[in-house]
Amino acid sequence: MKASLISKIVIILCILCLISGFFSLEKHKNYEETSNNPSKNILSHTNKVAVIELDGAIATTAESNFFSKETNATNMLKSLKAAKEDNEIKGIIVKINSPGGTVAMSQNIYNQIMRIRETKPVIAVLDDVAASGGYYIACAADRIIAQEGTLTGSIGVIFSFMDLHNLLLDKLAINQVVIKSGKYKDIGSSTRQMMPEERKLMQDIINDSYDQFLNAIRQGRIYRNDKYIVTKTPLSEENLKKYADGRVFTGRQAKLLGFVDETGDIDLAKNMIEKMIQQKFNSKLSAKLIQYNKKNTINDYFSGLTEYNSNSKLVNFLPTSIILSRKPLYLWE
Repeated sequence: MKASLISKIVIILCILCLISGFFSLEKHKNYEETSNNPSKNILSHTNKVAVIELDGAIATTAESNFFSKETNATNMLKSLKAAKEDNEIKGIIVKINSPGGTVAMSQNIYNQIMRIRETKPVIAVLDDVAASGGYYIACAADRIIAQEGTLTGSIGVIFSFMDLHNLLLDKLAINQVVIKSGKYKDIGSSTRQMMPEERKLMQDIINDSYDQFLNAIRQGRIYRNDKYIVTKTPLSEENLKKYADGRVFTGRQAKLLGFVDETGDIDLAKNMIEKMIQQKFNSKLSAKLIQYNKKNTINDYFSGLTEYNSNSKLVNFLPTSIILSRKPLYLWE
């Protein structure tokens, strides 16, 4: 009886995999299908622009399978790589709504956008929040557009550790015994107080990661030498050094200081990138936006299962810096 039940489950799972594959093949069609233009050949008279979204903290998943859910950052990186190789895509708009996240993943996405920028125009559109790592990514785009009320900036790095040694030793009478190969092997341990020399080592890591952040902004915004005939608001080295202290700005403040190029929404981005594409490719065609990383797979129906198992109610109330602790973070919270 059990064998029969298992066989049925396996068959159902195989069918679901096939359905998932079918939906995956259809994942770029949503904008064309909802277009008000009845012409079936409209795409032959337009330049395709991929819209790729990042929503939430920037982090990396260890694996992705049928029942797991990719982080938005992982999905964005895969979509950027696909859009770069897609010859039908002439430009990219990245929509960012993120407080930031891990340093390495922010750099992965930034580097990919910088490579795309060599061959196709890229515009970043900032939503409610595009701070720290979210702003880091945006700096790779040719232009940045933010709403006047967008919260952005927060240029800096944070590294968090839990110190529980007083609770464990004084309240619970628990004393951890550690055997290690070097005196710094358990640096950042939550079961003992951090020593001054260890704090200095961690501060050196923070300082180096911060310098990498500043250099990324310089490469993306200060050293721009493109000839696109659309709004370009310059960022000065003076403003970068003065305001890159972790503070956040509104979109309007960011434009005045040179951290974004224009205030507006995706309609403005569409108009700007259309002009950039026409200039880049000597084309007179209009632009059509294609939602490029919208998830249309059967995985979405099961993502709640993995979220329920991996995220307790307590985790939902913890700061992101605690959830992603023991990592240098480009994060604002």
